Amino acid sequence: MGLDTTLDAQNLDQRYAMDSKLFVQFRMHAVKAGGKSEAAGRPIFEDIPYIRIHVPGDKTTVIDEPVNDIHKERFPVQWEKFQKGMQQAPEGTPVEQWPLITTGQAMEFKAMNIFTVEQLASMNDAAAQKFMGGYELRRKAETFLKVAKDTGEAQRLATENDELKGMLAALKEGQARLTAQIDILQNARNESPSAVVSEKGQQNEGSLLSKVFGKHAA
Repeated sequence: MGLDTTLDAQNLDQRYAMDSKLFVQFRMHAVKAGGKSEAAGRPIFEDIPYIRIHVPGDKTTVIDEPVNDIHKERFPVQWEKFQKGMQQAPEGTPVEQWPLITTGQAMEFKAMNIFTVEQLASMNDAAAQKFMGGYELRRKAETFLKVAKDTGEAQRLATENDELKGMLAALKEGQARLTAQIDILQNARNESPSAVVSEKGQQNEGSLLSKVFGKHAA
């Protein structure tokens, strides 16, 4: 990858850093094909992939245009879901599942293209002032996400700690079994030489007696 390509990628990332906060939908849209319609003498429509981008908290700002390669790069998750025929709901905690607001408030937020707590926490001042207590709700959303993140990190560390404890216990158990096996082998080795020496001693004693009394015995 060349330097120019790397710089272009970095610029693209910086320019679209807030894309995760947008509500994006890909869809098929019927577009009249002028040339084909004129040639056929009747309206001819073709299905073209379109993208619709909503800005959370702003009902008036909507981008609706044919899909291009930049869109696919900017929103790869939504594009993949579209291709697979999956629902393209925004990722995050749905506002209707957030216990700090009422059902009516959740419906009001959704009407303004705010579908998740993450979008609520990132809405700008212009959007926040459109809701009663909007600034306070945004602050609560930010706090909620931070606490959830910290809790998730704590749970992850606790899980890792439990896994390490389990690995240590298994290691100690294996070491104990290995020590026991070594003791058994050592004991068996210590017992074998004495038996061999005893047997050899008996053989030597018999040979000596045979030499001393052999003639008389004969």
